[in-house]
Amino acid sequence: MALRQGVSRLLRSCQPFAAGSEGARGFAASSTSSANGVPVEVHNENGSKRVVVTKALPGDRWLQILIAAGCRVEVSQSADIIQDVATVKKLIGSHCDGVIGQLTEDWGSELFEALKAAGGRAYSNYAVGYNNVKVPEATKRGIPVGNTPGVLTETTAELAAALTLSAARRVPEADVFMRAGKYEGWLPTLFVGQLLQNKTVGIIGAGRIGAAYARMMVEGHKMNLVYFDPYPNKGLEEYIK
Repeated sequence: MALRQGVSRLLRSCQPFAAGSEGARGFAASSTSSANGVPVEVHNENGSKRVVVTKALPGDRWLQILIAAGCRVEVSQSADIIQDVATVKKLIGSHCDGVIGQLTEDWGSELFEALKAAGGRAYSNYAVGYNNVKVPEATKRGIPVGNTPGVLTETTAELAAALTLSAARRVPEADVFMRAGKYEGWLPTLFVGQLLQNKTVGIIGAGRIGAAYARMMVEGHKMNLVYFDPYPNKGLEEYIK
């Protein structure tokens, strides 16, 4: 079964709610409850389909969409940073239509069997990658799997650019120096760092993220570029000519 994107399958399985229902009053309304001992925050309590989210997610657009589709959304409030299989199974419970899970969770035969037994229709991995998901196990049980490809390309490239600037300009060292109370005044040689302009940046892997990072460094800092990749990125090469 082909890998599906996002939560679209979850949304298609949810029926729109009538105006004036609990969910229609707005996604901000919520209550606290427990899923087999695991604390959860419940949105749209009377929704026709139950969707479990194993960790609180940033923003609220995803929640608005699910509520608008008539789903009851239960967001885990567990204090555990990484939830084990037993905890996720408790969240799934005896009835669950879909789950939005995390890349830190082991989605293999045990969890997909639990989701199938609970009437699960879809699983969405809150990540670009899905190496934590045994897709054949989901396929065997007729459960579509979704992910979020492409959403972190520029974000990750910007982080790489930030780390590059921090290293070149010795920002972490200067921060520690300042916080330790050692700064007594400006000196010509104090944490001078390196100028990036007209230097050469080397990249191993010129895929989506590597290419985005390359463009940032070439455009923003007028750097020269060399890269290694077993699959030449002709588009990047043409771009930087």
